[in-house]
Amino acid sequence: MSLSQRLFEIRLRLSFACLASDDSELREYGQSILAQLISQTQGLNTESFIVRQHWEVVDKYRDPNAWNALTDLDVKELFDHIAPLMSEVDQDEYAKRFDALVLDIQLNILNDGKRQTYLIQKVISMAGRLSKKGSIPSVAVKMEIITQVQTKLFWEAANIIAIEQMRIELRDLLKFLDAESKPIYFTSFEDTFDGNVVEHQIIYGFNELEAYKRKVEQYLREHSNNIIIYKLRTNVQITKAELNELENMLFDQGTLGTKEHFIKVYGEQPLGKFVRRIVGMDANSAKQAFGEILSNQTLNAQQIKFIDTIINSFCIKGIIDPARLFEPPFTEINAGGIMGVFDEATSLRIIDLINVVNHRAEVA
Repeated sequence: MSLSQRLFEIRLRLSFACLASDDSELREYGQSILAQLISQTQGLNTESFIVRQHWEVVDKYRDPNAWNALTDLDVKELFDHIAPLMSEVDQDEYAKRFDALVLDIQLNILNDGKRQTYLIQKVISMAGRLSKKGSIPSVAVKMEIITQVQTKLFWEAANIIAIEQMRIELRDLLKFLDAESKPIYFTSFEDTFDGNVVEHQIIYGFNELEAYKRKVEQYLREHSNNIIIYKLRTNVQITKAELNELENMLFDQGTLGTKEHFIKVYGEQPLGKFVRRIVGMDANSAKQAFGEILSNQTLNAQQIKFIDTIINSFCIKGIIDPARLFEPPFTEINAGGIMGVFDEATSLRIIDLINVVNHRAEVA
C-alpha cells in the first residue's frame, strides 16, 4: 500500500469517527477532512489511463452528495477503487509520514485503540531528536511546542484538535532529522549447542536505552520548576547539599532507577551540567549573563546576531563548548567564527562569560 493510499484510508476512517461525535468542534474537523478527500477525488486526472479504468466509481464520487451517509459497501468501493489512485500534492515524504502517524494517533484515541501508546512514543522520540536541532532557525522558533510534546502533561491534556495543531506545527520540520540508518550484519556461526540451556540477563538493548533516555528527559522537563533544577535553568550556582538533594530526587526515590543504571546509560558526568543540557536555560537569565556585551552601544548587526545565537544556544542546549564558536551556526554568521566578528579582547571576554555560565551548572 502506498503512503498516499494509506493517508486516504486513515483520513476517511478518522472523518467517520469525528462526525459520529457529539462534540461540534470534532464534527467540524471531521467535515473538513471529508471535504479534503472529496477535493482529492475531484482532482484526479480524468485523462489518466489508470483513472479511466476506474471511471465509473471515480465519476460517482466526484459528486459531493455521494459521500453523504456512506454505507459499508461504499467505503469498500472507496478503498478498492479511489484510494489506490491517490497521489499527495506535497512532495515532502517525511511530512507525509508524520501526517500518517499523527492521524493514526487521533483515530486510535477516538476508537480507544491499543496502539495509541506506541504511536505517541514515536512522536515523542521524533520531538526529542528535533529538540537537538535548535541551531536551525525554523526549528528554534517551534522549540516550545517541541518541548511540550515530549511531556506526559501534553498528551494527558491534548484533545484531537490540539494534536492536529501539533501536526501542522511540526510536519515541515521532520526533514531536518538525520536518517536513522540500520546497519547490516553478516554472520558466520558454528553451532556448538551441547543441549544445556542456561538463562542469561540481557543488558539494555537499543530500544530500552532510548526508552530510558526519554523517561529521564521527560521527568526532568516535567520537574523543571523544582527549586534546584530552577536554579540550574536560571544560572544560579548550586551547593553540594543541593546536588545531593538532586541525586536523591532522581535516583534514591526510585523513579528513574539507580545511579548505577544512569551511569551505564550516560557515563560519568557532572549531574548539574547534565540536567542543564536537558532542561536548557532560561532566556532572560542567558541575556543577563551577556548583559555587559549587549549594553555596548557600538555593536553592529552581525555582532548582535552572534550574541543572540549564543543566548539561543544556551536556552536550547544549556551548556556551550567555546570551541563551537568556530563551527556552524556561528560560522554561518562569519566564516571566521567569533574572531571574525569581534576583536581579540572582546572575543576572549565572551569566552570567559561562556565558561562562567557553564561552571554555574556545577557545584560551588
